[in-house]
Amino acid sequence: MKTRIISGIIMALIVGGILAGGFLWQPILINIAVALLAVAAIYELLHNAVGVQSHLTLIGASIYTAITVFRMDDYNNFDNMIIPTIFYCIYAVVMILINHKSFDLGKIVSTYALPIPFVFAFCFLCGIITSDNGIYYLLLLLIFSSVCDMGAYFTGVTIGKHKLCPEISPKKTVEGAIGGIVCSLIFTGVVSYLFNEFSISLLLLTIPFCVLGMLGDLFASAIKRSVSLKDYGDIIPGHGGIMDRLDSILMITPFMFVSLYYGWL
Repeated sequence: MKTRIISGIIMALIVGGILAGGFLWQPILINIAVALLAVAAIYELLHNAVGVQSHLTLIGASIYTAITVFRMDDYNNFDNMIIPTIFYCIYAVVMILINHKSFDLGKIVSTYALPIPFVFAFCFLCGIITSDNGIYYLLLLLIFSSVCDMGAYFTGVTIGKHKLCPEISPKKTVEGAIGGIVCSLIFTGVVSYLFNEFSISLLLLTIPFCVLGMLGDLFASAIKRSVSLKDYGDIIPGHGGIMDRLDSILMITPFMFVSLYYGWL
């Protein structure tokens, strides 16, 4: 627990420093940071979870990830994701053909398709943070994911009795999920009021966003369970890998991106 807390504090300081540098000095710092996180996450998925050992495959996926996420500078600019994705699909097919003797169906499908939705999710994360009022939207994103997760944990530990999805995540409970949503509603109300953005529609949207975060968490856990993996990586002592920390966020960002694009938030 001590290691986990220390790592959490260090992560918070690093993230805070990057955000401060990005908003106050050079916005490109945020793009670089999110791109590096995305590369680490895709590596964890393909190498650690799926078991892809081909260096050329991993390098190609990393280059595709870095270029695509780095070029995302606001939530209106998503055309930059299309061309790199087309080239990556072609590259992935070539890598699959080269490695066809060692690639089973899981590696074939994962190499071709798995990076794309996660890269898009990181692009949306970058676009959300670098948009106008990006700090506010980032706080909402953390409320929908991290605050909801913490609320669910403490509620589940205190009064949780009914298992939510025991075969995938034995410790999660229905009561915890409800408690997490309630906590998020409270924090959303407070933060939106402080930013003069409070609305009933935002409170209503908080519920599906929280549910999406929980689905993302369970989805990432299902992948780990299927390959008997405890954590996606060990880059963050006491926390695991990048995917272990961002799983719920990456499920929320596409829908939050759409909400911003169409003016629902």
